[in-house]
Amino acid sequence: MARTHQPTVRRSWLPALLVAALLGCDASLAAQEVAKELLVRPDQMEPFDVRASEVRLAKKSIVAALPATIIPPMNARVAVAAPFAGTVLKLHVLPGQAVKKGDPLVTLASRDLSETLVRLRQAEAELQTAEVMAQRQRDLLQKDLVAPGRVGEAEAQVEKVRALAVETRRLLAMGAIILNADGSYSLTAPKDARIVEIRPTPGVALQAMDAVVLVDTSEELWLQAQLPAQMVGKVKVGDRIELPDGDSGKVISVGISLDPVTRSTTLLAETPSRKDHMTGEATTILIVRPAMAKEFEIAADAIAWIAGKPHVFVRTAKGFLPLEIVVKGRTADVATVESEGLKSGQKLPTNGLAQLEKMMAGD
Repeated sequence: MARTHQPTVRRSWLPALLVAALLGCDASLAAQEVAKELLVRPDQMEPFDVRASEVRLAKKSIVAALPATIIPPMNARVAVAAPFAGTVLKLHVLPGQAVKKGDPLVTLASRDLSETLVRLRQAEAELQTAEVMAQRQRDLLQKDLVAPGRVGEAEAQVEKVRALAVETRRLLAMGAIILNADGSYSLTAPKDARIVEIRPTPGVALQAMDAVVLVDTSEELWLQAQLPAQMVGKVKVGDRIELPDGDSGKVISVGISLDPVTRSTTLLAETPSRKDHMTGEATTILIVRPAMAKEFEIAADAIAWIAGKPHVFVRTAKGFLPLEIVVKGRTADVATVESEGLKSGQKLPTNGLAQLEKMMAGD
């Protein structure tokens, strides 16, 4: 009988052992959770609280902070060229000056212009003569006094001379120049614009189609930045940007190829122009998006890297509680992070992080 009951006794102990093991495991885990809190005596707390920062719910999520250069928009910077070779007589504008469409910019004396005007007068006179001759041949053809071929020749001559006259007028209309009474000509502003650069000085000889004046015809500005390879795909056209002075804009272009040296692609953004912005100026742009749930804004100095992962130390009644976080984006001063354990209003130390890391490691 003892042998028949022995297996039953063994089975009755098995569930009890499993329960004890599970309870022991839970107790061990609970002990580990409690051990995560770093206890600091009140008299040792002051150095950590000197520059403590507060956790705030993020209103925006920082995707990236990139150095950028302000550039003029594509096709907004226009070069005003001299259609005829000549010598600069007078400059009418200065860099930075605002001009209206048709305002004179530079006056030049040009032999080429004089010769072109003479060719135009000759072409117009020859056209008038050719039209008269063509009409006479048509009248004679109606009276059967000439062959039809003579009329065709006369009309072809009219078309030839007319083409020469039209081309000459087109040259004179190029660049919307003003012909002056003394034989010189003036280049004019193609649109309402602002003068960027005047390249020649009085007395300088220019070749035909040399760029003389650069003007900006738009008040908008673009920003050009290099987007690192790891950020490609995270930044999209239409994302909002912010500048240090509070101006904002949007991303309008993200490159699709990487520079083999810098391992980055070109990003372009646009922003309205302001008086304190200049082309060529270096600045920093923040690429931001609306914040998601459980995203917080903290001081960048509050982040500690432990075992290659970002952490913060949350102030508790008895010390600090380390929390692992996910950094969504950051600048030199502020970071957008995500964490299940963070709450708005919590205090995070920015001093003594190295000492807290040692305490966390058990030193």
